[in-house]
Amino acid sequence: MRTKAMWVVVVLCLAMGLPSTYFAEAAAKLPELIIWTTYDVGTSTYMQTACMADGVMKKTGIKMRILPSGNDISRLIPLRSGIAHFSTMSGPSAYSGMYGLWDYARYEWGPQSFRQILSVIDYDQGISVAVAADSNIKTLRDLKGKRVTYVPGGTSINACMEATLAFAGLTWNDVVKIPAPSLATSMKFIGEGKTDAAWASTTSPVMFEVERSPHGVFWPEYPPEDKAGWERMLKVAPYLVPVNATKGVGVSKEKPRRLISYAYPLILTYEGMNEDLVYEMAKAIDVSFELYKSGHPVMPAWEFRKAVSLKSMLLPYHPGAIRYLKEIGLWNSELEKKQALLIQEQISLKKLWDETVAEATTKRIKEQDLSDFWMTKRGETPK
Repeated sequence: MRTKAMWVVVVLCLAMGLPSTYFAEAAAKLPELIIWTTYDVGTSTYMQTACMADGVMKKTGIKMRILPSGNDISRLIPLRSGIAHFSTMSGPSAYSGMYGLWDYARYEWGPQSFRQILSVIDYDQGISVAVAADSNIKTLRDLKGKRVTYVPGGTSINACMEATLAFAGLTWNDVVKIPAPSLATSMKFIGEGKTDAAWASTTSPVMFEVERSPHGVFWPEYPPEDKAGWERMLKVAPYLVPVNATKGVGVSKEKPRRLISYAYPLILTYEGMNEDLVYEMAKAIDVSFELYKSGHPVMPAWEFRKAVSLKSMLLPYHPGAIRYLKEIGLWNSELEKKQALLIQEQISLKKLWDETVAEATTKRIKEQDLSDFWMTKRGETPK
């Protein structure tokens, strides 16, 4: 059931702008329908993608269809098979795919040749562990012995939760694992009393519903002064960054919380995606900004001049995106240097993966054991 908050976002999206012929010529050269995968309905990412798509369609005439899905692999299958063109994912999802971690450490997957179009870090939004206000969890260490959700197939989400537990000096063995079929359902479990803690965004529409439940919402902090905790956490998830959350459920400018976040959302595609298509989509997202910027609390952070940075750059940019960034004066030598490093890293990872798979096949290593074999070959987790 959609929440009132979700409907507000939808109404705002539908209300913005009027149809335009601004990109009529470009739209005529593009596929009849641009397919875009993203997180399941009810998540912040889904709502942001919907707002962006609506704004782009009104401004440019480019038609888009959104395919929601509950886990990383199912979001990427349409993209890798050529059915979809783009995906709105999270930094952790993109990171794990690029390095062939967790669910990607399978014979048919491995390191992915991702390319990003745009990645956003909103430092006013927290993406952290949320707990039931009546769970008596005040600090991250209080998670010990409590019910904590994990999403089978949602390995990037689970890695962030594992990193949070590491911050507190805990592991999955110190909590009661509660499986949830998707990120949105995982958050709903708090309001339904089925879990004490789940991974969540302060701006997720689902969390507004959870806040109104009898259990309420509380956000345990990640104190910057806990250097040892931060060191343990970043060993598990090096893409996490500290934020002072003031936007969304249970936080405000008057009552901020010291939480964490990461590049979210991150728009990606594969290396081989048509350069002209990526260029036109990057341009469309940028020029349509005024039409969708008010549709969701995080949308203002989508402005290209705010979003493009070294810190939010987890993947190499697609050549089509680079062409547009050069056109508007945002591409620079620092980004170029990081681009070269990331591409070389992808090449090295692909070579090592092919060698690992060949050896694993010869040794008849089972798929469930391939991840450990791959990690051994890689040495340590990339920083």
